[in-house]
Amino acid sequence: MAATRTLLALVRTGAAIAGGGALVTDLLVKGWPRWVVVTLSSAFVVLGYTLMWSALKKGRKLRARLERERPGEEFLFPLREVTVGTVTLQLLIAAVLVLYILG
Repeated sequence: MAATRTLLALVRTGAAIAGGGALVTDLLVKGWPRWVVVTLSSAFVVLGYTLMWSALKKGRKLRARLERERPGEEFLFPLREVTVGTVTLQLLIAAVLVLYILG
């Protein structure tokens, strides 16, 4: 259970970092060239997405190992639910940044 909570915390942290890209855009757009804003906000998003995906990958490995060692033991959150939530969040963050940069 502790490992699952840690992995979910990594997903949450990655989401916060990726969401920070939108904040960076808002803070820098008035005083910096567009390429600087796009580069920095994209870096936040990529870093956050990488952290989220690495947590999901590690979670899959952990689940597979636990299912082999202890068949029938259930996780607090199904992998599919966590993955769908993470991908949805990533799409929403990306949509906000793309619309902001294009608008």
